[in-house]
Formats: sequence, C-alpha cells, structure tokens
Amino acid sequence: MEEQDRIAILQQFGRTYRAFMSAFEAHVGQPLPRWRIMVALEQHGGASSQKRLVELLRVDPGALTRQLKTLETLGWIDREADARDNRVTNVRLTQAGRAAFEACLPRRNAFLHDTMASLPDDVLSALSGALTMLEARVAEVGAK
Repeated sequence: MEEQDRIAILQQFGRTYRAFMSAFEAHVGQPLPRWRIMVALEQHGGASSQKRLVELLRVDPGALTRQLKTLETLGWIDREADARDNRVTNVRLTQAGRAAFEACLPRRNAFLHDTMASLPDDVLSALSGALTMLEARVAEVGAK
C-alpha cells in the first residue's frame, strides 16, 4: 500500500469520527464528550474525583474541566473540594443530572443499535481488530 493510501485511510477515519460525533449529538441530545462523563459518573455510583475521571476517560484535564463547567452550569453535576484533601475535586451527578442521563440513555441505545445492527458480524470483528492495532500503534509512536 502506498503512503498516500495510508493517509487517505486516516483521513477517512477522521471523517467517520466527526460524522459519528455529529450524528450522536443529533440523536442523543448530548455531545459525546459530555455523555462520556455522565456515563463514567453513573458507572461509579454517581460520583468520582476529577483526577479519576481524567484517567477513566483518557482525556486532557483542561478539556475535562471545560466539560464539567458546562455540566455544572446545566445543574447536572456538583463539584467540591474533598474534605480530607482540598487538592482533590470531587464530582457528583445531581438529581437533575441523573434524570438527564436516564432521559438520554434510550436514545443512545437506539442510536448505537441503528448504527451497528446492519453491519455483518465479520465486518465488525475485522474493524474492531484493525482499530485495536491502530490504537496500539498510535500509543507506541506517541510514546517516542
């Protein structure tokens, strides 16, 4: 495969990702980065430290802070300094945040089902394998 073909594949990956993000927001009603935070909080009993969210989501701390500020403005989370260590910021889903999560979850499930259901299992398996290899390679090259 020629270098230009490899570049075209990565460009297609980028276009696909952007299209997915846009369609996700249109169908679910939440941008994917915000949704991922809500899912992480929900999966951890509705609360987590901000540092732990960075690790779980593998996101830049600054990007997480920007998303958390938006969620806080919406009234969906509360943030406060940890009582034992004021260097730690704890994040908690509010009742309104849980309600928003519950309202969006069926739309998210339907979107993912509708997106993936018509793709054959062998194609999905091949895609998963290719993405796993690409992710590992990107991490390897990025660590140099």
